[in-house]
Amino acid sequence: MTEKTASVFRYLAYTVEIILVFVLCTTPRLLPELWGAKPCLLLCVAVTISIFEREIPSMIFGIVCGVLIDLGYSNAIGVFTVALTVLCFVIGYAANNLIRANFTNFIICSFLVTASVFMLYFLFEYVFKGYTDPWSYFTQNLISRMAQTFVCSVVFYFINRFFYRMISAEE
Repeated sequence: MTEKTASVFRYLAYTVEIILVFVLCTTPRLLPELWGAKPCLLLCVAVTISIFEREIPSMIFGIVCGVLIDLGYSNAIGVFTVALTVLCFVIGYAANNLIRANFTNFIICSFLVTASVFMLYFLFEYVFKGYTDPWSYFTQNLISRMAQTFVCSVVFYFINRFFYRMISAEE
């Protein structure tokens, strides 16, 4: 299998994964709420795709996941899209040029991206808009959402690593 053919099949697998995760996340009462919030699974998918792919495909999948997060279950139009676009590009670049794409580096990237994206969301949607008690929302909802998203990203790492290894040009 050539590299171009393998890339097309991987991108198709990632696209199907994104669609399935979006449907899973936006179907009411399908995912349980733990400690007042649900995990942001599309964020997990975007980060795990970025650790295995090059910069431009990582950025494109970051844009797609960000738009779906903004449309599906966020009242912050653009925050997730812009943040995931930039962060997925950076992860894709780093994973191909600066660091090795292994589990330890993925955990570090996943933690940093999850914390960064949710902190930006919190700043733009609660602090800058002048809500009277933004810290209660942060402690009651966002901390648990960040933790759940980070834990779920480990599962998606192994799923996307399987896709990457099974559908590659090296045989």
